[in-house]
Amino acid sequence: MTDSFIVDFWRRLFHVLRYVSVFQYVRLIPGLRGSHFFVEAWVVGNLAFALVCMVLLQIGVVPSWAAWLMLGYSFTRILEITVYQVNVLLFDPYQSANYHVKSYRRLVVLLIHNYVEVIFWFAVSYMVLSSEIGVVVSQGNMLDTLLFSFVTMVTFGSGSLADFKDVARTIIFVQAIIGLFMTIISLARFIGLLPKPVSQDSSEHDVDLQLDLLRKEVAELRRQVNSSGSQKKQKNRGKKAGSVR
Repeated sequence: MTDSFIVDFWRRLFHVLRYVSVFQYVRLIPGLRGSHFFVEAWVVGNLAFALVCMVLLQIGVVPSWAAWLMLGYSFTRILEITVYQVNVLLFDPYQSANYHVKSYRRLVVLLIHNYVEVIFWFAVSYMVLSSEIGVVVSQGNMLDTLLFSFVTMVTFGSGSLADFKDVARTIIFVQAIIGLFMTIISLARFIGLLPKPVSQDSSEHDVDLQLDLLRKEVAELRRQVNSSGSQKKQKNRGKKAGSVR
């Protein structure tokens, strides 16, 4: 519970939304929960599955019912990725003092995979809508649709949505919003991962030295506080033992 109503509201909402996810139920299988390998395999497998769906839709061997299943799964997976990234960025690290990640580099690599996967799944949705109900967003083949999805993800598509039907405009608008959010996260994570270079500027070097000294002083104060606390506990135990005697 936080002291902010709006933070607590969105935390609860995204906690509920995390269960609109196939991943949450697949990981209930014994042996999969908490498995880092399973998470990585799930991300890579879904990325490959999205690519396979695009290829199958391109060559026209997908029956109508299967195409609609692909469309439903694409939206479910996009929601799953978006909710997961929001939780990792804004809520999960503050739920517990013991929260930690396996590796920062792994976190960034998985984020890049998710970013590409969202582009693929939106391309799948555009191809299904084009083939099933005639909602065309890209006049071309799979590569053209993939390029359109990429441009929409990193910018705002063609710049004007007036040429598209309402369904297409809605999906393009949603992708643009998700793309803006995930682009910012990707850049922030990547920049934060870059190692800090050693500076030859004496003024900057002095600042670094001061920061190191402050860190050491804080660590020493923590050690003294912990030592003082343990000594008080020992004295209290000794007094209790004496009173019992």
